Amino acid sequence: MHYRFENIEIDSTQYTVRLAGTEVAIEPKVFDVILYLIEHRHRVVSRDELFESIWQGRSVSDTTLSNHIKTARNLLGDDGERQRIIKTVRTRGYQFVAILDQTSKENSHHNDRPPQKKTIRPAHRWQRLAHWRVMLVFVSLIAVTLGIYALISRQSTPHTPPYLLVLPLSVSSQNPLKWQPFSDQITRELIQNLRKVNQVKTVPPPSSFTFKGQKNRQHIRQQLPDLDYVLDGMVSIDSNENMRISIELEHLASGQLIWDGDYQMNLREQSPFSIQNDITSAVASSLKAVMAQDSTSNTTARPYNLAAYEHFVLGQYQLSLMNHQAVLNAIEHFNQSIALDPEAQAAYVAKATAYRILMTTFDKPSLILPKVIAATTEILSINPDSAQVMSQLGLAYVHAWQWDEAWKMLNKAQQQEPDNALTQLGFALFFAAMGQNQQVLDHLAAADKLDPLNEEVADWGMWALMMINELETAQQWGRIKLTQHPDSAFMHLNLGVAKYLTGDLTQSHKLMLTGVTISERAPYPLILLAQSYAAAGQNQQALDLIAEAQRQSDYVCPYETAAVYALLDLKPEMYQQLEQAISYQSNCLIFTRQDPRFKPYHTEARFKSVLEIIGLAELKHYDKAI
Repeated sequence: MHYRFENIEIDSTQYTVRLAGTEVAIEPKVFDVILYLIEHRHRVVSRDELFESIWQGRSVSDTTLSNHIKTARNLLGDDGERQRIIKTVRTRGYQFVAILDQTSKENSHHNDRPPQKKTIRPAHRWQRLAHWRVMLVFVSLIAVTLGIYALISRQSTPHTPPYLLVLPLSVSSQNPLKWQPFSDQITRELIQNLRKVNQVKTVPPPSSFTFKGQKNRQHIRQQLPDLDYVLDGMVSIDSNENMRISIELEHLASGQLIWDGDYQMNLREQSPFSIQNDITSAVASSLKAVMAQDSTSNTTARPYNLAAYEHFVLGQYQLSLMNHQAVLNAIEHFNQSIALDPEAQAAYVAKATAYRILMTTFDKPSLILPKVIAATTEILSINPDSAQVMSQLGLAYVHAWQWDEAWKMLNKAQQQEPDNALTQLGFALFFAAMGQNQQVLDHLAAADKLDPLNEEVADWGMWALMMINELETAQQWGRIKLTQHPDSAFMHLNLGVAKYLTGDLTQSHKLMLTGVTISERAPYPLILLAQSYAAAGQNQQALDLIAEAQRQSDYVCPYETAAVYALLDLKPEMYQQLEQAISYQSNCLIFTRQDPRFKPYHTEARFKSVLEIIGLAELKHYDKAI
């Protein structure tokens, strides 16, 4: 169904709203309210009917409905005074009164609860953001509210910590791209603050942000079957510079609305810092009947230097784009943030993360590893107990085959913060290099439980399983991760590697070709596809793909190219690529001793020399991690 009125188009099949041809973000229930009023526009719809139809009879306040009507009006360019689109009929309800365009097409079928609309992809170029400082208010505001939520949930289930997902906050504005980075950062800080609350299990940001374009509750239940609660919300900014955050806490299994809140300010009239304490007090007062009396961890962050915070937020957004130039841009923003505020620990952590991603994905590791170490050392000098940084450095040491340093740093991170998925991944890769299979399985299971939708865990975990020859487990892992990340080229490619290692060449080709297509024929996917052809004895196709990959300017991992030549039994070319991988300090060399693709060459002196250089000629047996 398509409904058109004024300059607005509503598509109930795609769940989108367009203003003057531009799609805008909209909260699912606000969309439901608008659509329900349109479909019943020939009469007044009572408030009770809306409660029953939109919230399915759940107990929600009159204020919640009023706020959704207000949001709908703002989105459609209406307001409570003019009421030219949605009219309030006093004591009776609401009616849609705008005149539909004659081209509007109707259909009698309507799903009362449509899934979340597709996320608008932000542009890659940036303009300076006005009024961004006001978002800082809401970081602390919602953190306080969520701390209360966590306590409520903890009281009801004292022996089982509640499992909470904070969904990325949506943005409703005439210029949503302008505000999306700050909305995303609010979500990240909410999650980090919640993770400090005692006895509350909160989904980490990497997994949380996989739901950014898909908030459908059935989908969430499928991805996180053990989840108890979902927190969702929207940041709204209208043309008069009124800003509002609306938030709801929902029990996932029952659909019951546990709590909702709505907070407003006018950017022209109010200073965010002058009202910050007032708003926080208002949140606490509104929930005083259910506030717990026992103490929790302190979730209040140290105040930011505002200019530093702007660079930090922009850096986080650039990092989320996950392409080479964006990661470089992110590092520059983090550097500027640190220069403006040398005590901003979050910027140091983010900078270390960006360098590690650069090292493992986009650039020659030998050039970037010193920068990873320098970035992590900077923050350890400020906060020697930072488990986040220890895990970053430990994982970087694993990738750089610095085994003793990796073991010490990962164990320090584990002692400081046992529930860190990145630390568990670091141990899994470490033990994969050492050939201690059960330890790999144990630590991967732990990482997956802590951050079940983390793509880095999914990717490297798959390689760890394949390289220790746990091929059946690897395929099972790969199928699950492909279901969780169906649009990821890496998930298709990784499962394709497992398939050719088990002899299923037809399925391998199919998966690999899909991954290559998704990646738009990037070098690394081309090399993995070449391996599939090499395993099938299609030598010329494999060599052609290597040539195509090497013609591109992007970094091509010599180790995986060496694997193609190993499968083709072209030993001079294989050793040449392995030696180049050593000179680049390639990450994948950690698998050299266990990699089934190189097993036929283990007795050769030249191969033993490679193992000697990377410290894997004679393996130590490491005891279970602390």
